[in-house]
Amino acid sequence: MIKSFFFLYVLCSLLSAHCFAQPYFYKQKDFGSDAIYNPINLILNGSYDIIQLDSWSRRITTFPYRDGSRNVLQNLGNPFPAIQHYGWGNFLRNEVFPINIAKKRAQWWPNYQLHLIGGGMTFTATKEWYEARNFPEPYLFSLSTMATYHLLNEFVENQNYIGDNVDPIADIYIFDIGGMILFSFDNVNKFFSEELHLADWSLQPSFSVHDFSLQNNGQYFAVKWKLPFSEQWHLFYYFGMNGLTGLSCKMKNETSFSFGAGLRAKNRYVIDPKTNQQTLDLVWN
Repeated sequence: MIKSFFFLYVLCSLLSAHCFAQPYFYKQKDFGSDAIYNPINLILNGSYDIIQLDSWSRRITTFPYRDGSRNVLQNLGNPFPAIQHYGWGNFLRNEVFPINIAKKRAQWWPNYQLHLIGGGMTFTATKEWYEARNFPEPYLFSLSTMATYHLLNEFVENQNYIGDNVDPIADIYIFDIGGMILFSFDNVNKFFSEELHLADWSLQPSFSVHDFSLQNNGQYFAVKWKLPFSEQWHLFYYFGMNGLTGLSCKMKNETSFSFGAGLRAKNRYVIDPKTNQQTLDLVWN
């Protein structure tokens, strides 16, 4: 797996050798999400995103990291038996390709949103954050941050489950790595930045003094696509553990007022204990 990340670093560096003449996602603003964007916030928001669910504890110091990391790394180190047990057809239909639209089977939906697009965007944004602070080899620092954030996310979500688990296999090897490769191309960054106005709208994580629980964290993104018939109105989509769709109105002072409605993830439950297949319970938001 370390060799995979090293290969990814070399590949992304070669693909982007003559690109990124301008920052696309981290623009060093002193307000909004840019003002608090940094690797620590990214890890707290992204790695512990799942604790927003109602049934999860926010006392992250009590999580079974040893069991979670051991099981995830074992599945990543030898992925094919786990996929065989789950079924190659199920794996491709449920985890990889946007074919199965049933709620209990559409695990591919967050994979495309949060891992491919969101993960790819944060790879570029984090590279730009390190670059703005004159770090040597910003790609290497960004890749290291991404590896930490994505792996810790899988450790936390695995909890103390021991056994075959295809979720981290699809997340890491297909969508997380795929997102970083995808957003290594200048035209991809330009499209998502300038045409869709993709932005990080994550929360402001903090720790409670009382019990050192992590509060107010969550990884979110926003898209605004300008409607062809108007210079003022945009189609608005906000996604993460929530999925909200609506409109955004651009005001005269260059700010915008956005509103949307949709669904929020309330709880996660297991639908197949033998393969640890899970789905989300959704409520209106």
